[in-house]
Amino acid sequence: MRNSIHSSSVTGRVRDAVLASAFVAATALAHQAFGQIETVTVEGREHREIIDLQGASVHGFQDTEIRAKLGGYVKSIGIVDKLEVDVGSRVKKGDVLATLDIPEMQNELAEKTAMVAQKESAVIQAEAAIAEADSVVLQSRAALDQVNSRTAEKEAMLKLNETKLRRLSKLAAAGTIGQDNLDEARFDVDVAKASLASVQADVQAAIANIQAAEASVRKVKADRKSAEATVKVAKSTVDRLKTMIDYTVMRAPYDGVVTKRMVDLGSYVQPAENNSAAMPVFVLTQISKVRIMVAVPNNNVARVHPGQSVVFDSIGGLEGQEFAGKVTRTAGTLDPKTRTMQIEVHLENPAVDRVSGKKVELKPGLYGTLTVIRKHWKQDSLLPVVPTTAVGKDSAGNYFVNVVKNGETSPRSVVIAFNDAASVGISSGLKLGEKVAKSAAGK
Repeated sequence: MRNSIHSSSVTGRVRDAVLASAFVAATALAHQAFGQIETVTVEGREHREIIDLQGASVHGFQDTEIRAKLGGYVKSIGIVDKLEVDVGSRVKKGDVLATLDIPEMQNELAEKTAMVAQKESAVIQAEAAIAEADSVVLQSRAALDQVNSRTAEKEAMLKLNETKLRRLSKLAAAGTIGQDNLDEARFDVDVAKASLASVQADVQAAIANIQAAEASVRKVKADRKSAEATVKVAKSTVDRLKTMIDYTVMRAPYDGVVTKRMVDLGSYVQPAENNSAAMPVFVLTQISKVRIMVAVPNNNVARVHPGQSVVFDSIGGLEGQEFAGKVTRTAGTLDPKTRTMQIEVHLENPAVDRVSGKKVELKPGLYGTLTVIRKHWKQDSLLPVVPTTAVGKDSAGNYFVNVVKNGETSPRSVVIAFNDAASVGISSGLKLGEKVAKSAAGK
């Protein structure tokens, strides 16, 4: 009996549902037939399509661990605003953070500097030797000129005596003079030849002296070049030592705030070069510009791009304040562990609070929510809005509305920007002022 009653009840409900459906369909057809479709006009509303990313945190634009290149003892700590450099100190680029003491390097520098002076004196001596050798060359050339003048004299004397001999030989052959006169003339010729030969030997000796002097000049010039090269090597060593000693003064590489200090006066600092155990002496953070970093879940990765406007708000410690910017860069890949993609927003610091208009310094470590604004429909370009009932969904899962024009209804596909249960924002597919059926049941 219960089964039959239950069956009758089910049959009745099915019948009622069919009748209701038929009634709705008939009503819609009747409205369409008599032009009585209830319509609404598409209105506009200001709207932002956003992605809220919680857990956004502020980071210094640069965080630098400052290590010592050389090992040494802390001789002094830098002074900024009359206080030792310490955690919280705001330093400028080039400010001294600490100075190390390395006595053995100072001693080596003094030794190499003295060596430079010694090598430079060798160059001076070589230049003096060159001047002396040049003087010897000049003297040798003057001697050669003098000997050459004597050679001309002896050649003339020889020609004169040879001419005299020829004349006397003719007279002797004619019997005009005696043999004694002829012998004397011959002797004079022999003497002149001997004198000329002696002078010619002096010429060769003078030429040899010149060649020796010139060779001496070349040698002392080579010695000077060698001395100059030695000076350059010595100076290079001094310059290298000075450069290394400059590393004993640790300076700030940029304007920033000291966030860690790990040494005191007298502390031994290990060299960082080829030493993995070397600890940083200071940690410096640049805060004149900051990075706001946040992870984007994989379902929103494709919707976030560089250049999109963002708002950083809901900040712990800065309630009611918000700061505008743009997505500066994205990681481009997802972290395989978290399946999220990191993005960054760079802001000048202090940043301007959009609410009060005042400048506020964002300190590294603050966290809040980063709102990415995908699209903003403003007063000059409002978002079309219709009632929720005007939007339907077909069997393929696509949204549509029935556009009414000249009494005729035609379905049109639309893309939804939001749905707040009372109204639906249409990002594409409709224009302001168009009319649509208040109910989408007629498709």
